[in-house]
Amino acid sequence: MAEQTPNQAPLRSAAKAIYDTVYPSSEWTPVPFDEAERLQTVHYRNAVAAARYFQPVEQGALL
Repeated sequence: MAEQTPNQAPLRSAAKAIYDTVYPSSEWTPVPFDEAERLQTVHYRNAVAAARYFQPVEQGALL
């Protein structure tokens, strides 16, 4: 998520929280969240997908 709009900040925060919880150490993923975001790793994409899934309707989520 290079340039963030106001709606992307909560999504990024949620994705980071999910990423850090699901992949707690280098045994689970080789890079920290910021690097995974830059590289668009599968771990990062999974965290973003999970964050989008749980995004509240008032923030524009598709159910």
